[in-house]
Amino acid sequence: MPLGVVAIVLGVIAFRTGWMLPPSRRGVRQPRLYGVGAAVAGVGLLYLGVTYFVLSDDRPDALSSNPWAALAGNGLELFGIALIAASHLRPRRGRSTHPGA
Repeated sequence: MPLGVVAIVLGVIAFRTGWMLPPSRRGVRQPRLYGVGAAVAGVGLLYLGVTYFVLSDDRPDALSSNPWAALAGNGLELFGIALIAASHLRPRRGRSTHPGA
C-alpha cells in the first residue's frame, strides 16, 4: 500500500510540474501523460492493497468470493502501465504537453 501512495504522489508531481525521478526521465516525451499513468497505476495498487489487507481481515475468503475486486485493481494497474508506455511515444505535431513549453 505505501508503494501505491508513492506512485500517486509522484504521478501528481509529474503531471503538475513535469518533474520525474532521474531513472524515469530518460525516454519520457510526454511528462503529463506519464504523470496520469503513474497516478492511475498507484490507485490500482492502493485499491488492491485496501481490498486485500484491510477489507478482508475479518473474512479470509473475501477476494476468492469476489474476484471482481482483484480484476478491477489489476485493470487499473495495467491501464496505468499502458499510459506510462504511451508517454514514451512522440506527441502529435504542433502540440506540446510539457508544462514548460
